[in-house]
Amino acid sequence: MKLVSPETTDTMLVDRAEGRNFIHNYFGVTQNLGVGAQAYLVDMPDEGSHISPHYHDVDQYQVVVAGSGTIGPHPLRPVTFQYADAFTPYGPIIAHEDGLSFYTLRMSPSAGHYDMPAARHLMKARPGRGFAGAFDLKGDLPSGEVVLEVLEAPDTDGVGVCGLRLGPNTSGSGMDADAGGQYCIVCAGSVIYADTHYPPLSLILVEAGDPTPELTAGGEGAEILIVQFPRATARLGSDPAQLATRDMKALYYLPEKWLREDAE
Repeated sequence: MKLVSPETTDTMLVDRAEGRNFIHNYFGVTQNLGVGAQAYLVDMPDEGSHISPHYHDVDQYQVVVAGSGTIGPHPLRPVTFQYADAFTPYGPIIAHEDGLSFYTLRMSPSAGHYDMPAARHLMKARPGRGFAGAFDLKGDLPSGEVVLEVLEAPDTDGVGVCGLRLGPNTSGSGMDADAGGQYCIVCAGSVIYADTHYPPLSLILVEAGDPTPELTAGGEGAEILIVQFPRATARLGSDPAQLATRDMKALYYLPEKWLREDAE
């Protein structure tokens, strides 16, 4: 299990004609050509800023934690989550007047941003599953209370989502970590690990094969969203070991030149 708090992340600016994106890297780096887990928080502060319909070559979740907007015809608000199998298009993502902030969570880095319909010819598999839902934050729980809310029941390959609510100074665990790895997002309150408090927007990575973590809330309790990835199968894009063999430099694809720079 690995934990990252928001104040320790580095930030980059991706400045595009469609609007500014401030990228806060938690695990790996966006547009990274390496291997391993990749997770970052995207801040779209400008009303009307948008990301065009597209797909990726890896399974991924997106989780909205601030602001509002739409993805396709569907409204976005905290805490909305969306899952998409590799090669499954989605979007556009559009920020409203209060901006939009969301995590992008992957167990392997994407080989690019494949705009639709322009990159349809580059799809190596048929579109697959996609689902969405919301975790409504409810506030205080009494000390000692643990509430587990199943938001998307695990599929046959383990992909699923739950919410975990912990009373102050209370420990508990979410769904069994028996599939392709998990991310746990501290949505409210705090989590204590190794005598360190991890505040809201901290991110916990549970890699495939790790034991199911027991999480301990701080004095104000905690509300945690847990998203689980599917087990590796023959489905293209689901197996991190197979994805690690990609020649990323040969495959990497963007629809345009994106301007990147460090941001304060």
